[in-house]
Amino acid sequence: MLNRRSERARLDDFVKRIGEGHSSTLLLDGGAGVGKTTLLDYLVEQSEGIRILNVTGIQSEVELAYAALHQLCRPLMAGLESLPAPQREALETTFGLRVGPYPNKFYVGLATLSLLSEYSADEPLLCVIDDAQWLDQASAEVLGFVARRLEAEAIGMVFAVRTGTKDPGLGGIPRLLVTGLEKPYAERLFSSLALGPVDPDAMARVINEANGNPLVIVESARALSRAEIATGLIISTLPARPSELEEQFRRRVVLLPDTTQQLLVIAAAEPFANPRVVEAAAGVLGISLQAAEPAIDAGLCVSGPSVQFRHPLVRSAVYRTASPSSVRSAHAALAAVSPDDSDPDLLAWHHARAQEGTDEDAAAELAAAAGRVLARGGATAAAALFRQALQVTANRAKKAEWSLRIAQAELAAGEYDLALDDLKAATTGNTSPTLRAELALTKARVAFARERGGAAVGLLLNAADELVPIGLDGAREAFLEAFSAAMFGASLADTDVRQVADRWLSSGVPAGDRPAHLLLDAMTRVIAHTDPSSMRNMQDALVPFRHEIADERTHVHWMWHGTIAALAAWDFETWDAVSHRHLVLARAAGDYSELPIALTARAYTHLFRGNMSTAIDASREMAVIRSATDGAMNPSVAVGTAALQGRVEDLDSLVRLIEADASERSDGSGLANAYWGEAILNNSMGRYEVAREWATRSGALHNPLHSITNWALVESIEAASRLNGVDATPELSRLEAATSPYDSAWGRGLYERSKALLSAENDAEAHYLEALRLLESTPSRLDFARATLVYGEWLRRQKRLSDARIELSRAQQLFEGIGALAFADRATRELQATGVRGGPRGEGGGIALTSQESQIAQLAGQGLTNSEIATRMFLSPRTVEYHLGNVFSKLQISSRHQLPQLPVTT
Repeated sequence: MLNRRSERARLDDFVKRIGEGHSSTLLLDGGAGVGKTTLLDYLVEQSEGIRILNVTGIQSEVELAYAALHQLCRPLMAGLESLPAPQREALETTFGLRVGPYPNKFYVGLATLSLLSEYSADEPLLCVIDDAQWLDQASAEVLGFVARRLEAEAIGMVFAVRTGTKDPGLGGIPRLLVTGLEKPYAERLFSSLALGPVDPDAMARVINEANGNPLVIVESARALSRAEIATGLIISTLPARPSELEEQFRRRVVLLPDTTQQLLVIAAAEPFANPRVVEAAAGVLGISLQAAEPAIDAGLCVSGPSVQFRHPLVRSAVYRTASPSSVRSAHAALAAVSPDDSDPDLLAWHHARAQEGTDEDAAAELAAAAGRVLARGGATAAAALFRQALQVTANRAKKAEWSLRIAQAELAAGEYDLALDDLKAATTGNTSPTLRAELALTKARVAFARERGGAAVGLLLNAADELVPIGLDGAREAFLEAFSAAMFGASLADTDVRQVADRWLSSGVPAGDRPAHLLLDAMTRVIAHTDPSSMRNMQDALVPFRHEIADERTHVHWMWHGTIAALAAWDFETWDAVSHRHLVLARAAGDYSELPIALTARAYTHLFRGNMSTAIDASREMAVIRSATDGAMNPSVAVGTAALQGRVEDLDSLVRLIEADASERSDGSGLANAYWGEAILNNSMGRYEVAREWATRSGALHNPLHSITNWALVESIEAASRLNGVDATPELSRLEAATSPYDSAWGRGLYERSKALLSAENDAEAHYLEALRLLESTPSRLDFARATLVYGEWLRRQKRLSDARIELSRAQQLFEGIGALAFADRATRELQATGVRGGPRGEGGGIALTSQESQIAQLAGQGLTNSEIATRMFLSPRTVEYHLGNVFSKLQISSRHQLPQLPVTT
C-alpha cells in the first residue's frame, strides 16, 4: 500500500476502540477503484482477536430484499433463540425460516442490533460492508439503523460506498473521504507496472486522467502496449474519470471467446455466487469451468476452483454486455439446476428472465413472488419483480393491475414520484371499474403520504365516489380517510372538513353497522348542523369506543377518530381509554406511521393529568421515531411540554418550524396547536395581550370537532378578563355552545371557570366554586390547578388575603407537582403579593443526567426491562445497561427500585 498514512491511522484507532470494548462506525467514501477495498483489507489484517463478518453488495442482488442482511447474519443464526420473541420472529420471517405476518423493518433492525450485541459479549465483532451502494434497500436501511444505534457494544461497522451513488439508509455515519493517490505515489505505482521504459508524457496523461485512482492506473498500465508506453503516443482512449471503469471492463469482456462470455454471464446471474450451482448450470450448456481461463488471463477473474470476479464492476460489465439470448440461456440453465429447496422468488426471477417474448405462467409466477416479497417488507424488490412480470405478459388487464401494484409498493417504499409515474401507466391499460377506483384511492394516498395534510382531501373524496357503486365498505373507508385528511388540514385544506361532511351526507352511502362508520356519520352531522341534537347523537355513537370494538386491531386508525370525538365531547374518560388502546395497538403492530398519532393523543392525556415526565418521554420517543424513519411529523407534544414548562425560546422555535411546514402541507391542525401553545404560555407568564392574539389566531382555524380551537377559546377568555375594555362575551357564548350539549364535568367545569372570570364581583365566587367542584371530579389536574389559581387571584383582589394564600399555595404545589413551571411561577408571584415570602422555586435542584440517561432512568423507574427499554428507544440492551450504569453511578444508588424517588434534572 502506497502512502495512505492518515487513512491507516484512522483505521488503527477504529480497531483500537473495538478492542477496548467500544462501538465504532465509519463509512469510506470514494470513487470506483480508488482503494476502498484495499483499505478494508488492511483493516481486517489489523483486527487480530476480533471476529469478522463480511458483506459485499452485489448489483444483481439489489432487488432482492434483505439479501445483504442475510449475508451478515447467516453465521450468527444460532443466536436467534436468545432474542425476544417479536424480534426473533421478525428475523425468521424475513429470512424465510417461518411463515408469519409482515415483519416491521424497525423490529428487523432491533433484532439485528440485539443479535450482534449478544455475540459481541463474547468477542468483539467487526462488520465489513463493501460496495454498500449495491446493497438492497431493505438491508441498507437496517444496517444503517444498527450503525447509528451502536454505543456501548464492542462492535465496529465499516461501510465502503462509491462516491456519487445513492447510499440510502446510511446517513449519519461518520465518513472518511478516500481520494486518489498523490502524484509522486501515483507515478511510482505506474512505473512499477510498466514493462520497459516509461515516457514522461505518457505517464503524465495517465496520471492526470486517472486523477490518482489506483485501479485506473493499474488498468491503464495493463491496457497500454509497450509501444504506447515507450513512445508516449497513447493510441486508445483511456477513461477520463473512474466512473468509466466499467466501460473499460466491458470492452475487454467482448474480446473473450463466446463460451467464456457465456460462463461469466452464468456466474453474474447467480446472486449468491454458489460455485456448485454455477458449475451445474454451465454443464447444462455444455461449458466447463476451464472456459474461465481467458478471463483470468485478461485480468477479469482470479484463479480458483470456481468463477470469481476480480472486481465487482466486472460482474456488472459482464451482465450488461451480454446479448439477450445469452442472458436468457444463463437464467434458463440456473433455473434448471436450482435445488428443490431453492428460494421460490429467485426461481421465479430465473424463469421470467429466461423467456423470449411473453409467457403468462412465468409472469404469474413472478407476480406471486412479488406479493411474497412485499409481505416480507421488500417494497422496492416487489416493485422490481412486478416490473419484470410486465415484460413477459401480453394481458392488458394484468399490465394495468401490476402497474398499480408497482405504484402501491413504491408508495410503501416512500418512492412517491415513481409511484405517480406507474399510476399513469396503469391508467393506460384495460382497467375495470374496481381497478379504476383503486387507482384513484392509491393516487390520493400517495398525495396524503407526501404531505400529511389536507391537500389530498379532494382526491380521497373522488376515490370514495368511485368506490360507492363497487363496494360500500371500501367507500366508507375512503370517506373516513378523507375526513382524517381534512381534520389534519383544518381550514388550510382546499377541501375542508365541512365539504367532506356534505359529500358524505349527500352520497347516500348507509353508515352500516361498524362503530367507526357510525361515528363517522355522527361526526359529519355535527360538522354540517352544529346543533345540540347532532352533538348528543355523536356522544351516543362514541359509547362503544369506551371498550374494545370489533376489528380495531386490524383498523388501528379508527382509534384516532374516537379520540377526535371524545375530545370534542369533553369526554376525558373515553379519551383516556381510546388513546391508551390506540398506543397499545400501534406498538403491538409495530406501525410507525400510526404510532406518532397515537403517541400525541396519549401524551396530551398525560399533560392534562399532570404527568409531565411521561409526556416528555413521549416527545423524546417521537424524536427517536422521526430520526429513525426520516418522517414528517408535527412536534405537537413538544409544543405542549414547552408551553407548560415556560420554555419560551424552545416554543418560539417550534412555532416557526410548524408555520413554515404547515402552509406547505396544509396542516392547519398542527398550526392551531402551535398557536394554542403560545397562548397558554403567555397566559402563564401574565402576558395577556399577547396570549389573546395567539388564541385568536388558533381560533381562526376552528371547526366544531377541533378540540384545540375550543381550548384556545378558554385561553382567549382568560386573557381578555385581564385586559381593560375587552369584551369576551362572544367567546364565552361559543364555549357554552361547545360544552353544554355534552354535559360533561370537564366541559362544564371549564365553562364555569371562564364564566367566573367574566362575572361581576357578586356573582363570580359561585362560578369559581362550581368550577372547582366539577374539575376536581375529572382526571384533569392541570385544569383543576388553573381553576384554583384564578380563584386565589380573585380572592387576593377582593382583599381576602388569608383565603387567597390557601388557594394560591395549593395552586403552587399542584403546578410544581405537575411540572407546569411557568404557572407555578405565576402562583408564586401571586403568593408574594399576599405577603408570603419564599425563595425561588426549585432551589436545591436535582442531579444532572444526560437527556438519554434521563429517559432510560424514567423508563427503568416505570418497571421496564432493559430489553423493553431498548425496543422503545431503538437501542441494544447492552447500550441500555451501559447508560443505567452511568445513572446508578451519578445518583449513587444500587437498585432500579430507587429510581422513581430521586430528583433528576437534564
